[in-house]
Amino acid sequence: MENGVQNKPPLNLPQRGRLLELLLEALPELNALIGEQKEVITLRVFVDEYSNLIKQNRSAAYHKSVVNSLKHLTDYFGCQRAIQTIGLKDIEGFISHLQRKVKKPVSHSVSRGEGYRVYVRTLKAAFNKAVDWNYVKENYFMKVKLPKKQQVNPAYISSTQLAVISMQIENRTIQDLVTFAFYTGMRLNEIVNLTWRNVNLSTRIITVGDAEFTTKGRNQRYIPICEEVFEVLARSKGQEEKSNTPRILRIHPSQRGEIKSGFVFCKANGEAFTGDYVSKIFKKACKAVGTDKSIHFHSLRHSFASNLVQKGVNLYTIKELLGHSSISTTEVYAHLNLDALKEAIRTFDASSSLSTGSSTSFRVTSDVKKYGV
Repeated sequence: MENGVQNKPPLNLPQRGRLLELLLEALPELNALIGEQKEVITLRVFVDEYSNLIKQNRSAAYHKSVVNSLKHLTDYFGCQRAIQTIGLKDIEGFISHLQRKVKKPVSHSVSRGEGYRVYVRTLKAAFNKAVDWNYVKENYFMKVKLPKKQQVNPAYISSTQLAVISMQIENRTIQDLVTFAFYTGMRLNEIVNLTWRNVNLSTRIITVGDAEFTTKGRNQRYIPICEEVFEVLARSKGQEEKSNTPRILRIHPSQRGEIKSGFVFCKANGEAFTGDYVSKIFKKACKAVGTDKSIHFHSLRHSFASNLVQKGVNLYTIKELLGHSSISTTEVYAHLNLDALKEAIRTFDASSSLSTGSSTSFRVTSDVKKYGV
Protein backbone atom coordinates (compact mmCIF):
# COMPACT_ATOMS: atom_id res chain seq x y z
CA MET A 1 0.00 0.00 0.00
CA GLU A 2 1.37 3.40 -0.98
CA ASN A 3 -0.04 6.74 0.32
CA GLY A 4 -3.11 4.92 1.59
CA VAL A 5 -3.90 3.44 -1.83
CA GLN A 6 -3.83 -0.31 -2.25
CA ASN A 7 -1.67 -1.44 -5.17
CA LYS A 8 -3.48 -3.82 -7.54
CA PRO A 9 -1.65 -6.40 -9.60
CA PRO A 10 -1.37 -5.53 -13.32
CA LEU A 11 -3.85 -7.11 -15.72
CA ASN A 12 -2.66 -10.23 -17.42
CA LEU A 13 -2.84 -10.64 -21.20
CA PRO A 14 -6.29 -12.36 -21.35
CA GLN A 15 -7.76 -9.71 -19.05
CA ARG A 16 -6.34 -6.93 -21.20
CA GLY A 17 -7.77 -8.58 -24.30
CA ARG A 18 -11.23 -8.86 -22.75
CA LEU A 19 -11.13 -5.21 -21.63
CA LEU A 20 -10.22 -4.16 -25.16
CA GLU A 21 -13.15 -6.16 -26.55
CA LEU A 22 -15.55 -4.43 -24.16
CA LEU A 23 -14.23 -1.02 -25.14
CA LEU A 24 -14.61 -1.80 -28.84
CA GLU A 25 -18.20 -2.99 -28.29
CA ALA A 26 -19.05 0.21 -26.44
CA LEU A 27 -17.33 2.46 -28.98
CA PRO A 28 -20.42 3.06 -31.21
CA GLU A 29 -22.48 4.06 -28.19
CA LEU A 30 -19.73 6.33 -26.89
CA ASN A 31 -19.38 8.00 -30.28
CA ALA A 32 -23.12 8.57 -30.42
CA LEU A 33 -23.17 10.09 -26.95
CA ILE A 34 -20.04 12.28 -27.03
CA GLY A 35 -19.63 12.83 -30.77
CA GLU A 36 -21.78 15.00 -32.97
CA GLN A 37 -24.87 14.26 -30.90
CA LYS A 38 -24.32 16.17 -27.66
CA GLU A 39 -27.82 15.85 -26.24
CA VAL A 40 -28.99 12.43 -25.11
CA ILE A 41 -32.47 11.70 -26.50
CA THR A 42 -34.26 8.94 -24.64
CA LEU A 43 -36.90 6.75 -26.23
CA ARG A 44 -39.47 8.33 -23.90
CA VAL A 45 -38.72 11.79 -25.30
CA PHE A 46 -38.87 10.58 -28.90
CA VAL A 47 -42.03 8.53 -28.34
CA ASP A 48 -43.87 11.48 -26.81
CA GLU A 49 -42.81 13.89 -29.55
CA TYR A 50 -43.56 11.54 -32.43
CA SER A 51 -46.89 10.41 -30.96
CA ASN A 52 -48.04 14.02 -30.58
CA LEU A 53 -47.00 14.78 -34.17
CA ILE A 54 -49.04 11.85 -35.51
CA LYS A 55 -52.03 12.73 -33.34
CA GLN A 56 -52.15 16.23 -34.82
CA ASN A 57 -51.64 15.27 -38.45
CA ARG A 58 -52.96 11.76 -39.03
CA SER A 59 -56.14 9.77 -38.43
CA ALA A 60 -57.10 8.45 -35.00
CA ALA A 61 -56.77 4.88 -36.27
CA TYR A 62 -53.20 5.43 -37.47
CA HIS A 63 -52.31 7.22 -34.24
CA LYS A 64 -53.53 4.18 -32.31
CA SER A 65 -51.36 1.93 -34.48
CA VAL A 66 -48.33 4.16 -33.84
CA VAL A 67 -48.91 4.15 -30.07
CA ASN A 68 -49.14 0.34 -30.03
CA SER A 69 -45.97 -0.01 -32.11
CA LEU A 70 -43.99 2.41 -29.96
CA LYS A 71 -45.12 0.58 -26.81
CA HIS A 72 -43.54 -2.62 -28.13
CA LEU A 73 -40.34 -0.64 -28.71
CA THR A 74 -40.19 0.86 -25.20
CA ASP A 75 -41.20 -2.43 -23.56
CA TYR A 76 -38.21 -4.08 -25.22
CA PHE A 77 -35.52 -1.39 -24.87
CA GLY A 78 -36.83 0.58 -21.90
CA CYS A 79 -38.03 4.19 -21.87
CA GLN A 80 -34.67 5.57 -20.71
CA ARG A 81 -32.63 3.95 -23.49
CA ALA A 82 -30.82 6.58 -25.56
CA ILE A 83 -32.20 6.34 -29.09
CA GLN A 84 -28.72 7.06 -30.49
CA THR A 85 -27.38 3.84 -28.97
CA ILE A 86 -29.81 1.52 -30.76
CA GLY A 87 -27.85 -0.19 -33.53
CA LEU A 88 -28.60 -2.65 -36.31
CA LYS A 89 -28.00 -5.70 -34.11
CA ASP A 90 -30.41 -4.27 -31.53
CA ILE A 91 -33.12 -3.76 -34.16
CA GLU A 92 -32.65 -7.29 -35.51
CA GLY A 93 -33.02 -8.67 -31.99
CA PHE A 94 -36.13 -6.57 -31.42
CA ILE A 95 -37.78 -7.79 -34.64
CA SER A 96 -37.00 -11.41 -33.74
CA HIS A 97 -38.66 -10.73 -30.40
CA LEU A 98 -41.76 -9.34 -32.17
CA GLN A 99 -41.98 -12.41 -34.41
CA ARG A 100 -42.14 -14.64 -31.35
CA LYS A 101 -44.45 -12.42 -29.31
CA VAL A 102 -47.03 -11.15 -31.80
CA LYS A 103 -49.28 -14.09 -32.68
CA LYS A 104 -52.73 -12.54 -33.10
CA PRO A 105 -53.65 -10.56 -36.23
CA VAL A 106 -53.40 -6.81 -35.56
CA SER A 107 -55.99 -5.94 -38.20
CA HIS A 108 -58.53 -7.52 -40.57
CA SER A 109 -56.04 -7.36 -43.44
CA VAL A 110 -53.21 -9.16 -41.62
CA SER A 111 -53.13 -12.93 -41.20
CA ARG A 112 -52.21 -14.73 -37.99
CA GLY A 113 -48.47 -14.71 -37.31
CA GLU A 114 -47.85 -11.77 -39.64
CA GLY A 115 -48.90 -8.95 -37.30
CA TYR A 116 -45.30 -8.06 -36.47
CA ARG A 117 -44.89 -6.72 -40.01
CA VAL A 118 -47.39 -3.94 -39.25
CA TYR A 119 -45.36 -2.86 -36.23
CA VAL A 120 -42.10 -2.97 -38.17
CA ARG A 121 -43.58 -0.91 -41.00
CA THR A 122 -44.90 1.67 -38.54
CA LEU A 123 -41.61 1.89 -36.65
CA LYS A 124 -39.70 2.20 -39.91
CA ALA A 125 -41.68 5.38 -40.62
CA ALA A 126 -41.09 6.59 -37.05
CA PHE A 127 -37.33 6.21 -37.30
CA ASN A 128 -37.33 8.04 -40.63
CA LYS A 129 -38.63 10.99 -38.65
CA ALA A 130 -35.92 10.42 -36.03
CA VAL A 131 -33.37 10.79 -38.83
CA ASP A 132 -35.07 13.99 -40.01
CA TRP A 133 -34.85 15.38 -36.48
CA ASN A 134 -31.13 14.44 -36.26
CA TYR A 135 -31.81 12.12 -33.32
CA VAL A 136 -30.14 9.23 -35.15
CA LYS A 137 -27.79 9.14 -38.12
CA GLU A 138 -29.36 6.15 -39.81
CA ASN A 139 -32.63 4.23 -39.83
CA TYR A 140 -31.58 0.65 -39.17
CA PHE A 141 -35.13 -0.60 -39.70
CA MET A 142 -34.50 0.08 -43.39
CA LYS A 143 -31.63 -2.42 -43.43
CA VAL A 144 -33.60 -5.34 -42.05
CA LYS A 145 -35.02 -7.65 -44.71
CA LEU A 146 -38.12 -9.48 -43.58
CA PRO A 147 -38.86 -12.94 -45.00
CA LYS A 148 -41.23 -12.91 -47.95
CA LYS A 149 -44.77 -13.90 -47.10
CA GLN A 150 -47.32 -15.87 -49.09
CA GLN A 151 -49.70 -13.50 -50.84
CA VAL A 152 -53.32 -14.38 -50.15
CA ASN A 153 -56.09 -12.97 -52.33
CA PRO A 154 -58.74 -10.92 -50.48
CA ALA A 155 -61.85 -12.86 -49.44
CA TYR A 156 -65.12 -11.63 -50.91
CA ILE A 157 -68.80 -12.60 -51.20
CA SER A 158 -71.45 -12.51 -53.93
CA SER A 159 -74.75 -10.62 -53.87
CA THR A 160 -76.50 -13.92 -53.14
CA GLN A 161 -74.31 -14.54 -50.11
CA LEU A 162 -74.92 -10.96 -49.01
CA ALA A 163 -78.67 -11.57 -48.97
CA VAL A 164 -78.27 -14.73 -46.89
CA ILE A 165 -76.03 -12.99 -44.35
CA SER A 166 -78.32 -9.96 -44.12
CA MET A 167 -81.25 -12.18 -43.16
CA GLN A 168 -79.39 -13.02 -39.93
CA ILE A 169 -79.18 -9.34 -38.92
CA GLU A 170 -82.21 -8.25 -36.91
CA ASN A 171 -81.46 -4.52 -36.90
CA ARG A 172 -82.81 -3.10 -40.18
CA THR A 173 -80.47 -0.11 -40.07
CA ILE A 174 -77.45 -2.42 -39.81
CA GLN A 175 -78.89 -4.49 -42.65
CA ASP A 176 -79.03 -1.37 -44.81
CA LEU A 177 -75.55 -0.34 -43.72
CA VAL A 178 -74.15 -3.72 -44.82
CA THR A 179 -75.90 -3.46 -48.20
CA PHE A 180 -74.58 0.08 -48.55
CA ALA A 181 -71.02 -1.11 -47.88
CA PHE A 182 -71.31 -3.90 -50.45
CA TYR A 183 -72.43 -1.54 -53.23
CA THR A 184 -70.19 1.47 -52.44
CA GLY A 185 -66.91 -0.10 -51.32
CA MET A 186 -66.60 2.49 -48.56
CA ARG A 187 -64.57 1.75 -45.44
CA LEU A 188 -66.45 1.08 -42.22
CA ASN A 189 -65.12 4.24 -40.56
CA GLU A 190 -66.25 6.27 -43.58
CA ILE A 191 -69.74 4.79 -43.41
CA VAL A 192 -70.41 5.27 -39.69
CA ASN A 193 -69.25 8.90 -40.03
CA LEU A 194 -71.21 9.61 -43.23
CA THR A 195 -73.66 12.50 -42.88
CA TRP A 196 -76.43 13.75 -45.13
CA ARG A 197 -74.45 16.83 -46.11
CA ASN A 198 -72.26 14.47 -48.17
CA VAL A 199 -75.15 12.69 -49.89
CA ASN A 200 -76.86 14.22 -52.92
CA LEU A 201 -79.88 12.16 -53.88
CA SER A 202 -80.66 14.49 -56.80
CA THR A 203 -77.35 13.97 -58.57
CA ARG A 204 -76.93 10.52 -56.99
CA ILE A 205 -73.41 11.24 -55.77
CA ILE A 206 -71.78 10.51 -52.41
CA THR A 207 -68.83 12.70 -51.40
CA VAL A 208 -66.36 10.88 -49.18
CA GLY A 209 -64.17 13.15 -47.05
CA ASP A 210 -64.47 16.84 -46.25
CA ALA A 211 -63.18 19.48 -43.82
CA GLU A 212 -64.82 17.70 -40.87
CA PHE A 213 -63.99 14.10 -41.76
CA THR A 214 -60.60 12.95 -43.01
CA THR A 215 -60.34 9.77 -45.07
CA LYS A 216 -57.53 7.26 -44.68
CA GLY A 217 -55.71 8.56 -47.75
CA ARG A 218 -56.67 12.18 -46.97
CA ASN A 219 -58.15 12.47 -50.47
CA GLN A 220 -61.73 13.40 -51.26
CA ARG A 221 -63.51 11.08 -53.68
CA TYR A 222 -66.94 10.67 -55.27
CA ILE A 223 -69.06 7.53 -55.51
CA PRO A 224 -72.10 7.35 -57.81
CA ILE A 225 -75.25 5.94 -56.21
CA CYS A 226 -76.57 2.73 -57.79
CA GLU A 227 -80.20 1.64 -57.47
CA GLU A 228 -79.60 -0.64 -54.46
CA VAL A 229 -77.85 2.16 -52.58
CA PHE A 230 -80.52 4.69 -53.57
CA GLU A 231 -83.23 2.49 -52.04
CA VAL A 232 -81.23 2.22 -48.80
CA LEU A 233 -80.65 5.98 -48.64
CA ALA A 234 -84.26 6.82 -49.45
CA ARG A 235 -85.43 4.53 -46.65
CA SER A 236 -82.92 5.99 -44.20
CA LYS A 237 -83.85 9.55 -45.17
CA GLY A 238 -87.51 8.76 -44.62
CA GLN A 239 -86.79 7.38 -41.16
CA GLU A 240 -84.85 10.51 -40.23
CA GLU A 241 -87.65 12.81 -41.35
CA LYS A 242 -90.24 10.81 -39.39
CA SER A 243 -88.11 10.81 -36.22
CA ASN A 244 -88.25 13.71 -33.78
CA THR A 245 -84.84 12.76 -32.39
CA PRO A 246 -82.00 14.79 -33.93
CA ARG A 247 -79.16 12.68 -35.29
CA ILE A 248 -76.18 14.22 -33.55
CA LEU A 249 -72.62 14.06 -34.77
CA ARG A 250 -70.21 12.98 -32.08
CA ILE A 251 -66.67 13.05 -33.35
CA HIS A 252 -65.04 13.61 -29.96
CA PRO A 253 -66.28 13.29 -26.34
CA SER A 254 -65.71 17.02 -25.83
CA GLN A 255 -68.27 17.70 -28.57
CA ARG A 256 -70.93 15.45 -27.06
CA GLY A 257 -74.40 16.81 -27.68
CA GLU A 258 -73.35 19.25 -30.38
CA ILE A 259 -75.64 19.00 -33.41
CA LYS A 260 -73.72 19.41 -36.66
CA SER A 261 -75.40 17.24 -39.24
CA GLY A 262 -77.48 14.08 -39.35
CA PHE A 263 -75.82 10.70 -39.65
CA VAL A 264 -77.00 8.52 -42.50
CA PHE A 265 -76.78 5.39 -40.33
CA CYS A 266 -77.26 5.70 -36.58
CA LYS A 267 -78.98 4.38 -33.47
CA ALA A 268 -82.58 5.23 -32.63
CA ASN A 269 -81.43 8.04 -30.34
CA GLY A 270 -79.40 9.65 -33.11
CA GLU A 271 -75.95 8.56 -31.95
CA ALA A 272 -73.48 7.20 -34.47
CA PHE A 273 -72.68 3.49 -34.48
CA THR A 274 -69.16 2.52 -33.51
CA GLY A 275 -67.17 0.49 -36.00
CA ASP A 276 -66.65 -2.33 -33.49
CA TYR A 277 -70.39 -2.61 -32.86
CA VAL A 278 -71.21 -2.95 -36.57
CA SER A 279 -68.30 -5.28 -37.23
CA LYS A 280 -69.31 -7.69 -34.45
CA ILE A 281 -72.93 -7.86 -35.64
CA PHE A 282 -71.78 -8.63 -39.19
CA LYS A 283 -69.31 -11.27 -38.02
CA LYS A 284 -71.99 -12.91 -35.88
CA ALA A 285 -74.31 -13.09 -38.90
CA CYS A 286 -71.54 -14.63 -41.02
CA LYS A 287 -70.92 -17.25 -38.36
CA ALA A 288 -74.63 -18.07 -38.18
CA VAL A 289 -74.79 -18.99 -41.88
CA GLY A 290 -71.47 -20.84 -41.87
CA THR A 291 -69.58 -18.36 -44.02
CA ASP A 292 -65.83 -18.82 -44.38
CA LYS A 293 -63.99 -17.54 -41.29
CA SER A 294 -61.91 -15.19 -43.43
CA ILE A 295 -65.00 -13.09 -44.18
CA HIS A 296 -65.30 -9.92 -42.06
CA PHE A 297 -66.81 -6.48 -42.56
CA HIS A 298 -63.89 -5.23 -44.65
CA SER A 299 -64.62 -8.13 -47.02
CA LEU A 300 -67.58 -6.06 -48.23
CA ARG A 301 -65.10 -3.54 -49.61
CA HIS A 302 -63.16 -6.37 -51.24
CA SER A 303 -66.45 -7.70 -52.64
CA PHE A 304 -67.24 -4.34 -54.20
CA ALA A 305 -63.91 -4.27 -56.02
CA SER A 306 -63.93 -7.97 -56.90
CA ASN A 307 -67.40 -7.85 -58.43
CA LEU A 308 -66.48 -4.79 -60.52
CA VAL A 309 -63.35 -6.51 -61.85
CA GLN A 310 -65.39 -9.55 -62.84
CA LYS A 311 -67.81 -7.28 -64.69
CA GLY A 312 -64.94 -5.87 -66.74
CA VAL A 313 -64.41 -2.50 -65.02
CA ASN A 314 -60.78 -1.36 -65.41
CA LEU A 315 -58.51 -1.14 -62.38
CA TYR A 316 -57.92 2.62 -62.64
CA THR A 317 -61.65 3.31 -62.29
CA ILE A 318 -61.84 0.92 -59.32
CA LYS A 319 -58.82 2.67 -57.79
CA GLU A 320 -60.67 6.00 -57.86
CA LEU A 321 -63.84 4.51 -56.39
CA LEU A 322 -61.92 2.85 -53.55
CA GLY A 323 -59.76 5.90 -52.88
CA HIS A 324 -56.46 4.05 -53.19
CA SER A 325 -53.45 6.35 -53.39
CA SER A 326 -51.57 3.88 -55.58
CA ILE A 327 -52.69 1.56 -58.38
CA SER A 328 -50.44 -1.15 -56.92
CA THR A 329 -52.90 -1.50 -54.03
CA THR A 330 -55.77 -2.04 -56.46
CA GLU A 331 -53.82 -4.56 -58.55
CA VAL A 332 -54.44 -7.20 -55.89
CA TYR A 333 -57.82 -7.70 -57.59
CA ALA A 334 -56.37 -8.17 -61.10
CA HIS A 335 -56.42 -11.97 -60.85
CA LEU A 336 -60.22 -11.91 -60.74
CA ASN A 337 -60.55 -10.92 -64.38
CA LEU A 338 -61.18 -14.52 -65.41
CA ASP A 339 -62.35 -13.55 -68.89
CA ALA A 340 -58.90 -12.14 -69.67
CA LEU A 341 -57.26 -15.28 -68.28
CA LYS A 342 -59.53 -17.53 -70.31
CA GLU A 343 -58.82 -15.49 -73.43
CA ALA A 344 -55.10 -16.01 -72.86
CA ILE A 345 -55.56 -19.78 -72.55
CA ARG A 346 -57.63 -19.86 -75.74
CA THR A 347 -54.44 -19.06 -77.66
CA PHE A 348 -53.50 -22.71 -77.13
CA ASP A 349 -56.76 -23.76 -78.78
CA ALA A 350 -56.02 -21.51 -81.74
CA SER A 351 -52.52 -22.90 -82.20
CA SER A 352 -53.62 -26.54 -81.87
CA SER A 353 -56.29 -26.07 -84.53
CA LEU A 354 -53.50 -25.53 -87.07
CA SER A 355 -52.46 -29.15 -86.69
CA THR A 356 -54.27 -31.98 -88.48
CA GLY A 357 -56.79 -34.03 -86.60
CA SER A 358 -54.86 -37.30 -86.97
CA SER A 359 -51.53 -35.91 -85.80
CA THR A 360 -53.18 -34.17 -82.86
CA SER A 361 -54.93 -37.39 -81.87
CA PHE A 362 -51.67 -39.33 -82.13
CA ARG A 363 -49.81 -36.79 -79.97
CA VAL A 364 -52.44 -36.79 -77.24
CA THR A 365 -52.62 -40.60 -77.18
CA SER A 366 -48.83 -40.83 -76.91
CA ASP A 367 -48.79 -38.36 -74.02
CA VAL A 368 -51.48 -40.34 -72.20
CA LYS A 369 -49.44 -43.53 -72.46
CA LYS A 370 -46.22 -41.74 -71.52
CA TYR A 371 -47.47 -39.91 -68.42
CA GLY A 372 -50.36 -42.18 -67.45
CA VAL A 373 -52.83 -39.29 -67.53
